[in-house]
Amino acid sequence: MKLTFGDLLGLEIGANCTVLAVPATSAAQGALLVLGVSADHLVKRLSSAFNLAPLSGPLRVLFGYALMNAPFPLLVGALMTERNTLFDKLSLFAWVEDNAILEPRAEIFGLTPFGEQPVLYLRDLDLDRPIEAWIATEQPTRWLRVAGILIVDDAHQGDAKSYLPDEGAIAALRAILPPDTQALVSGLGHEVTAGLPLRVALRRRRKYTDAQLMLICDGWRVLAQSARFVRLGSSTRDQRATEDPATDIANILQVDVPRKW
Repeated sequence: MKLTFGDLLGLEIGANCTVLAVPATSAAQGALLVLGVSADHLVKRLSSAFNLAPLSGPLRVLFGYALMNAPFPLLVGALMTERNTLFDKLSLFAWVEDNAILEPRAEIFGLTPFGEQPVLYLRDLDLDRPIEAWIATEQPTRWLRVAGILIVDDAHQGDAKSYLPDEGAIAALRAILPPDTQALVSGLGHEVTAGLPLRVALRRRRKYTDAQLMLICDGWRVLAQSARFVRLGSSTRDQRATEDPATDIANILQVDVPRKW
């Protein structure tokens, strides 16, 4: 199976989500995603305070697994189980969560950020580490790891609040999906609140839900396994900039500065 970067599994970033890039002059390079009705105001404040640059679209988040013996990830395109079942949709990641221990010789297909296509099995991946989410930019070409997702909620008062992964995915879907799909989001939210993993709630609906809608839901669920989701009110105070904007933002989100190769 010969792959190109266009064949890899990913999440399309639409106009209702702004991507801010930590500048190349900083000690680290990463990206923040900003969602919500009042997101434009926060984007302007962040851009000014931290010298961040909004990225123009279309943009696509690619998902990868850490490798045991390499400092870079394998960006995923497909998986063949030990029983020769092919997974080539974002539901692949939920299958790995459920079956990696049972089928360690399932073959994983993907590319490194350098365009190499190694032959790997699930046992070659460092599944104890979180899934990684990356965005490739053009001019200059560089890889930015998604460090966090900021969801602006006008109803939220007080300090920033971190979501649990499944709760963050639900909040993002509420912010980006059109009104005619919100009944689905509400149903998923009720099941997650009741303690059902989001991957299971999505699996129950997969056969009778629009495939494109499921792709979006799966993508945000996987992204929530990759980066911290933070809820902010539209009146959240401006943060002071430091000499290193990337470090300051990392402290705000309480995430590690994205590593470089």
